[in-house]
Amino acid sequence: MPKIEELSVLRVNSAVEGTAGSTVWTVKWNHSGTLLASCGDDKTVRIWKKVANKPYLQCRTSLDDSHTRAIRCVEFSHCGRFLASASFDASVVIYSIENGEFSECNKLEGHESEVKCCAFSPSDEFLATCSRDKSVWFWQMDEDDDFQVCSVLQQHTQDVKFVTWHPNEELLVSCSYDYSIVFYKFDGEDWITQQKITDAHEGTVWCAAFDSEGHRLVTVGEDCVVQLWKRESPAELAVNDKWRSVAKFHIEDSRLPLYSVSWHFTTGLIAVGGGDGFIRIFQIEGHGDDEHLIQVTSRDADANEINCVAWSPSTSPDEPSDRWLLACCSDDGTIRLFGVSL
Repeated sequence: MPKIEELSVLRVNSAVEGTAGSTVWTVKWNHSGTLLASCGDDKTVRIWKKVANKPYLQCRTSLDDSHTRAIRCVEFSHCGRFLASASFDASVVIYSIENGEFSECNKLEGHESEVKCCAFSPSDEFLATCSRDKSVWFWQMDEDDDFQVCSVLQQHTQDVKFVTWHPNEELLVSCSYDYSIVFYKFDGEDWITQQKITDAHEGTVWCAAFDSEGHRLVTVGEDCVVQLWKRESPAELAVNDKWRSVAKFHIEDSRLPLYSVSWHFTTGLIAVGGGDGFIRIFQIEGHGDDEHLIQVTSRDADANEINCVAWSPSTSPDEPSDRWLLACCSDDGTIRLFGVSL
């Protein structure tokens, strides 16, 4: 059974021992696992470098002059050259990364309300953003590294909370306050809706994550349910396939929403965090149509609501080979780093 060990607690947003700082909304690793970006209510993006000794993360950069309201999401590009931040001020800022230095290079405006999430496509050619204005925007990067709007879709009837891309194809899924999830694909000329699943959860759908091959998707929501979705025809391209629900796991010992989910591409472990401050680890058992979710371990993170969980894609050379790093952030102004041993 996996074991969850707390490695460090970092107090940010002016938090000091015994007091709560302002909310940290999101933590995201870069794709090599060497840097962690965080953002929150203090309108600041912080860049943390992974180091060998405690507290295992050191703040190396603070970016605090680009947004005028809370920053809800941060995301590294796959190529490692860009970082995007999405804010309640209705803008998305793109930072270029060169020789370890971060500098604002683009500001994307157009949403009519708070931008809740942003995500780079696998090729980094596209950036998707979503907002309280019920829309999903697709931005395309040109040869000069500038982003231009290429599509705006409004398939949701309420606030769009989250967007994430298929790991290998240009397929996007969005999650919404209207209980639905929507899949989008590029048809050669424009972005279109590939599939909409209404009433995916009995409440707000807060987050989603694909597995490493993109054959499965897991969603979490207000209804305390972790739900597994599978493609109907895995031999087909994902952009031409349909998705169906195959398993649900209801958290019986909590009535608070599940806000975040992260699927580890190497171990297959699924981390979930939410309003009760617990980290729960799941894995899939069974085969074919008999696949189901089991909770293999859990831990009280000693935090307020957990807003985001994020697996590191790699381990450091000095770490045990069977221990994987999981970062989470919460309303109490902290970032916590855990080691999950198999």
